[in-house]
Amino acid sequence: MLSFPVLFFNLLSIGMLLGVLIAVWRVRSKRAASELLIAVLFMLIWSLTSFAEMVSYTFFFKVLWRNICQIGVFYTPVATLLFSLAYTGYWREKQKQIGRILYIYQGVGIILVGTDFLHHWIRHSVSLVTSSQFSTLVVETTVLAKFLISGNFFLMVFSLVLVIVFVVTTSTSMRKQAYILLLGMVIPFLYAMAKVVSNEQFLQILPISGVFALSGLLLLLGIYRFDLLKLAPLAREQAFRFLGEGIVICDGEGHVVDMNPAAKELLGTDMDLIEEQLYLEIPRWGNAVRQSERTSFDFSLDGRALLAELYPITSKATETIGTITLIQDITLLKQRAEELQHRAEIDGLTGLYNRQTFIEKVERQLSLATGESHLIYFDLDHFKQINDQWGHRSGDAVLHSIGSILKEEVDESCIVCRFGGEEFAIFSSHKSRDEMISCAEHLRKYVELQIFTHEQHSIRLTVSLGVSSAITSSFDELYREADACLYEAKKAGRNCVRIRSTPLD
Repeated sequence: MLSFPVLFFNLLSIGMLLGVLIAVWRVRSKRAASELLIAVLFMLIWSLTSFAEMVSYTFFFKVLWRNICQIGVFYTPVATLLFSLAYTGYWREKQKQIGRILYIYQGVGIILVGTDFLHHWIRHSVSLVTSSQFSTLVVETTVLAKFLISGNFFLMVFSLVLVIVFVVTTSTSMRKQAYILLLGMVIPFLYAMAKVVSNEQFLQILPISGVFALSGLLLLLGIYRFDLLKLAPLAREQAFRFLGEGIVICDGEGHVVDMNPAAKELLGTDMDLIEEQLYLEIPRWGNAVRQSERTSFDFSLDGRALLAELYPITSKATETIGTITLIQDITLLKQRAEELQHRAEIDGLTGLYNRQTFIEKVERQLSLATGESHLIYFDLDHFKQINDQWGHRSGDAVLHSIGSILKEEVDESCIVCRFGGEEFAIFSSHKSRDEMISCAEHLRKYVELQIFTHEQHSIRLTVSLGVSSAITSSFDELYREADACLYEAKKAGRNCVRIRSTPLD
């Protein structure tokens, strides 16, 4: 007569496995779901037939259910191993071949059990032991049976080892669901080991079908609480481990709970020191983590430019439970952007600002200036003759030399440009009018004394300069006056400086 606890636990086990089967069926398209579905199906066969054997009272039906039960006994370890391989992603290319070989190998035991003329190869005897509380089968197995059963345990142990290795090597965020899975596999394994070691005399009242209740409960917990199959662990793990972007995960209190190898490399630190770096060295990041705000910003660290994109992690109830930060190395992008900007702003021949950039920078300074601003505008005298006599390459060499002279001889506070052709301009809102006039005269004398050489040609030239000064926010006004002064210098015979007698109001 079965006691209520025994009946309850066995029916609970069957109910749990049916629940797992339904839950897995709903997500059967996910990675590793089909393998888990098959494993649970064999566990259910094992559980149902084991319970059926328990409630049967005749020797014939007990043997019948025990024989059918061997389908679950021999195939559950194979299906469990295949699920472990699919879950962890190990030997992905060989999983189908491994499955074929193991199902054929384990099928030997099922054939021997179900075939009358080969039955003695696996069992010496089967007897029914009856007590006042229950009756059970006692099977005396052969050496071959012990060998096949050892294969079962080998497959179960191998499955456990795969999951243990995965637990040890996986990311922190994956370990909870991996622990649940591992515990669900360990419980029936230990129970089965105890039964075999005791020659099936141990725990006769509660067959393994009852133990499956705990495994089913843990699997359901893993599926519904830890998203066991909602996102394939392999895909999540590989994205976390091998994604080029760094990933840092923080909980709702701002503590770092996980980071991938890319983040460790980019930040040059590990889990023990990341929080100190986050809050002390990169306070903007720390503040964003505390506030759980969606934001992005760039920062510099150890000579590298990094971009951080922070996203809040919300629960199903839309409650913020943490943050995830994606980190990219944008050093090369910044260098290329700066290079493109440099090319857009700088005249390639002289290394000075081009006209457009010069005007933009001058207008920006004029809008901020409170005092007098000054513009020197000049060109090279008879430059066309240099091109005509020695060629354009010689003319380019002279222009390049003029650019070098301006970079060396003009104060860094001034803005200098090649205005176009052989025309140049110098602007300052920091120097006095007399200083700018002195600068213009210095340049005139410096160029006059220079001998420019190119391809064994010695070239001498002069420059004519115009200087304008004004308290104004208009570049055009300064430019018109400086251009007029330059025209006066040309009319006066070139190689001279001309200025307005009084600055513009």
